[in-house]
Amino acid sequence: MSTIAEKGLYHYLAEKQIPGLKQKVGQFTLKKGAQLYGAPERFTNLYEIISGAVKLGRLSPRGKECIYEILTPGEFFGNLSVLHDMPFDEFSKTLTATEVRWYDIRFFKDQLSDPEVGAWFYPKIVSRWYKTESLLFYIRSFDPRKRIQQLHADLHKKIPTAHRREVFLDKLISYSDIADLTATTRQLVADTMKAIEC
Repeated sequence: MSTIAEKGLYHYLAEKQIPGLKQKVGQFTLKKGAQLYGAPERFTNLYEIISGAVKLGRLSPRGKECIYEILTPGEFFGNLSVLHDMPFDEFSKTLTATEVRWYDIRFFKDQLSDPEVGAWFYPKIVSRWYKTESLLFYIRSFDPRKRIQQLHADLHKKIPTAHRREVFLDKLISYSDIADLTATTRQLVADTMKAIEC
């Protein structure tokens, strides 16, 4: 039998004939720019990106969107409710037509008691922390232009959309998004991107 990483969690659970799978897991497609959930929505399902991309962020006190993460196929997001007393003020928006699989959060947590599921999922969470730490490292270690260049290089990869087209991830995000992710200004991003594209 192949591993969860090869076949995907849903297919692994289906092969094991887990009771309630069809009631507790579903799939849908969202258009570009659709909001999956937003603050102050405290409880969400757990979501898996099948195709497309999603940006995650929070609203500033003035209501401005500030993003802090870009997610691509195979990544999971939503409120895991691990920190019970902490507010969950995140929003999520699609960057392209995106196919998403949802898991009921209680059902998903029950599956973590399976050693194979736990051994597969916990490294996925750690890899998201690593991505966040890498962004913080860029901010602390590089000058502003180098941060933008490094992020652009990291995001210059093809991803499949829900419409079975392949697009470059770096072409999907705005200069404002890049500025948020690199702690720079939109003007500096525009100037740096012009130099990259020449």
